[in-house]
Amino acid sequence: MTAPLLQVQDVSRSFPGVKALSDVSFSVEAGEVHALVGENGAGKSTLLSIMNGLLQPDEGQILAEGEPLTLGGPADAIAHRLAMVHQELVLCPNLTVAENVFLGRETAANGESRSNQGVVARTQALIDEIKVDLDPNALVGDLSLNERQIVEICRALSSRPKVIVFDEPTASLDDEQTEHLLEIIRKLRQSGLGIVYVSHRLSEIFAISDRITVLRDGKVVGTTRAEGITEQKLVSMMVGREYDPSSMSYRERNLGEVALEAINLTSKGHFAGVSFRVRKGEILGIAGLLGCQREAVVRAIFGALPVHAGSIEIHGKPVRIGSPRQAIDHGISFMPADRKDEGLVLDMSVEDNLCLTVLDSLSAGGLLRSGKRRELTRSLIARLATKVSSRKQPVRGLSGGNQQKVVIGKWLARKGDIVIAEDPTRGVDIGAKAEIWSVLQEMASEGKAIILIASELEELLGACDRIIAMNRGSVTSEYLRKDFDAEAIAHSFVA
Repeated sequence: MTAPLLQVQDVSRSFPGVKALSDVSFSVEAGEVHALVGENGAGKSTLLSIMNGLLQPDEGQILAEGEPLTLGGPADAIAHRLAMVHQELVLCPNLTVAENVFLGRETAANGESRSNQGVVARTQALIDEIKVDLDPNALVGDLSLNERQIVEICRALSSRPKVIVFDEPTASLDDEQTEHLLEIIRKLRQSGLGIVYVSHRLSEIFAISDRITVLRDGKVVGTTRAEGITEQKLVSMMVGREYDPSSMSYRERNLGEVALEAINLTSKGHFAGVSFRVRKGEILGIAGLLGCQREAVVRAIFGALPVHAGSIEIHGKPVRIGSPRQAIDHGISFMPADRKDEGLVLDMSVEDNLCLTVLDSLSAGGLLRSGKRRELTRSLIARLATKVSSRKQPVRGLSGGNQQKVVIGKWLARKGDIVIAEDPTRGVDIGAKAEIWSVLQEMASEGKAIILIASELEELLGACDRIIAMNRGSVTSEYLRKDFDAEAIAHSFVA
């Protein structure tokens, strides 16, 4: 029998006080998509770091076609034709898209230097393959989070690997781009590549995978054929208890007066003539495809992008918002999708991050009151069911879902009337996702007006009272909950 393209054999890894992986084994065959699933903190990130050479196992080994590998770093993994699309992007913002895609491989295998024109042309071919609108000469620092995710995918594909690991590759992609990517993966599988696919989106897992391995608490719970298990059973294996789908269901609320109204807002180069309103107790979804500029709209409302025309009214009164500080003073909270670069200070503690938005109310005479900080932190950790070793733990060491809860918690502390939530469940497991949706619905029930962006239309349909659709910087249509129709809303993205 032919040896698997990639084999993880009895791998264990410990950190001080934590057994991250314990005797983990799985394999990837040629022409197979093997999915890895598990809650945040199950050990997936540690396992992928070992497969990419970023960490060394305490025990066990990685084999390629039956031969043990020594992986001292990502370059060794690439040399063995093992590529990875990272969830946490590792790009150089001062370089172009093409330069990032071929970074470290500016010289061809024959030793000749690749011309810039050739690199741009090869990058454009990869972009065309994924069917996205992206300029290979654009600076990565000027791109949205979604566009940077595309760059990461192109870079992995450019090395033409035998095995490619996709770590949450669609976390920032809309439904159409996700389907394009899944189609590319199907073609790669048909060509004989081995695919390791990691995602919290179970619909993708069932759509693309041949086998599924479940991790929980650093151990393999089981490996199964995808067609041999239901979604509810898979989730129960992940969380170690029976899963209740009703935890994600919509809750009826009483809606109050208009909290915020945007009137013919224009930000040159981004969007024009955008108008909408959101009421107290309402969750308003903004839907659209990659490049529709919905992120630009909410950032303009928060003062992070200039408004060149139009106006904003809060509680019926015109306001001028020229900076995030002014937006916060007007009661607007903003939870960015890029929690690591924009939502958190990673090397600060959980407590420091949770208290960042309310330092003024926690100080007296210029000195912070440690008792009030401690009390606030403990209450927020408890309310959000955040898993931390202590309130002094650096937030960098938390799982993605728990980091997202800290982002939400710091704005809960601020108690603003208007909340902008930009992809709040990006890259978090289904258990944490249910908890986050529950908190957002609680906030709406308390009378907060919530503007919600989510990459998955299904999530908007499940959470929102009303949805507006955008295309190319304009609002194309609006839907009340009673009129929600996934096909009609998706069609309006390109209307």
